[in-house]
Order: sequence, then structure tokens, then C-alpha cells
Amino acid sequence: MKKKFNLKWLFVIVPIIAVLVFTLIAFLLPKDEEVELKKVEYITKDNRTSFSFYEDFSKKEVGEYDLYASKKNKQIIGVFTYNLNEYEENSSKEILENQIKYFLDTRKDMKLFKKETTIEMDDKIITKVEYSGKTDNSSDCVYIFSVIDFKADTNYVVYSNEVIIKDDYENNIGEMIDILKSAKLN
Repeated sequence: MKKKFNLKWLFVIVPIIAVLVFTLIAFLLPKDEEVELKKVEYITKDNRTSFSFYEDFSKKEVGEYDLYASKKNKQIIGVFTYNLNEYEENSSKEILENQIKYFLDTRKDMKLFKKETTIEMDDKIITKVEYSGKTDNSSDCVYIFSVIDFKADTNYVVYSNEVIIKDDYENNIGEMIDILKSAKLN
């Protein structure tokens, strides 16, 4: 006598086989390898200050910047260096205020994004304030205006303007702050 195949087993075995097949396929498919980026050091034109960047930032010669680097034009950092005895500004605070005023006068819809904060480190003090606004090509961006006061040379100040596409802010602000923190006198 022949036994009848019970369809209930089909509802048990098919899902188990499907899970095994999908697991095997997922295990055998090539994985995107995470590539760890190396750090590169870029030095300002006056050779006084260096910054550490990941290698996906490229240094460019742009205008009067003492250092300019960008990552796919979605993250930009521009640096100016100041010897206070050579400029009309008497402090890093004046430099920061004047640069912010310039941007507020020359950009559209600039609004305070994050109020002024200070990061104190062993060798420097970083003061930064963030604004949001539109670039010339209408991208919504966050501008991080910063000055770096070095404890070893109180007459030497670095001003930095960093730009991040606003939609990418949360993913990239940590990296931009790390670049500022990496500044060191040569």
C-alpha cells in the first residue's frame, strides 16, 4: 500500500530550504570591503601650521587662501594665517567677527545654526560658530567659522572657514572638527 504525501510537510520544508538558500547566497556574494583611509598632512603657505586630513581630501591652490582642501566639493576647508602685529585686528575674536560679518554681507539667508563654542586643548584653543545659508549655486550649507589660538605663539592666529552641505552635516561635522583639532605649529 502506498503512503500519501502529507502537504503539511511542504509548508515546513520549503521555508527552511528558502532560508538556507538565501543564507548561502548572502555568504557567497562578494562583500564591499571597507577601505581605511590614510591621513595626509597639508601645510599652510607660510609653513607655520599643518593639518591632518584623510586622503580623500585634495589640496588646491585657490585665491589668497593659505590652505584650501576639499572632498568632492561637498566638504571644504579654507585657512588664512595671521600674525596679529601685521594686521589691523588685535585678536582672534576680531578676526572671527570680521570674517562672519563679511559672509553675512555677501551670502543669502545666513542664519545662526550653532552658537559660539570653545574647544580647549593642551596646545591650542579653538573658537567656532556655525551658520547655515545658501552658496552661490543655491546649495544649503553649514559654514563653520573658526579661529585657532596657539598657546606657544599668542601672536599667531589661524582662521578657518569650513563648508558642509547641510544634508550631510551630521555625517561630516565630526571629521571637520577633527581637522581643526589636528592643527599644529611646525
